[in-house]
Amino acid sequence: MNLRLILPATAAILLAASCTPYTEPPPEEPTDPAQRKPTPEEQEKIRQQREEQKKKDAENQSPDKEKKPEGETTGGTPGELPKNDGGAGDGGGAEKPAAPQKEIPVARPVPGKPGMVFSPFNNKVIDVKGIPSGRLVADPTYPASEKKHFRVP
Repeated sequence: MNLRLILPATAAILLAASCTPYTEPPPEEPTDPAQRKPTPEEQEKIRQQREEQKKKDAENQSPDKEKKPEGETTGGTPGELPKNDGGAGDGGGAEKPAAPQKEIPVARPVPGKPGMVFSPFNNKVIDVKGIPSGRLVADPTYPASEKKHFRVP
């Protein structure tokens, strides 16, 4: 009979002890560097690095802009070429505006497989790893004579 009273009493005590409130320590500071605010010295270093990068980019872009209209056309310059060719002559202007008017299709990404896309021409899977987004690429499933091109999403 004593055992019948001891077990429920012990269970009640344990239950009461487990339900008592306790104080939680404050959360730790985030260890993610993106959430940490940089010091003024670090901010100045970042500004200097950005300025240097902008100068390098400006130097690299200015020769590219001069070479592209003279040489091959790329995805970024079709808007500029019709303006120059339209005033130069009717024969050359008739061919080049046709290319910018023709919209270049954009490939669809393969779900769950980064760097892989579906060809907009035949829906075959094509590996485009390492090719930046927006770049004009040739579909490798067609011969070079057909010149099927699409953009990387």
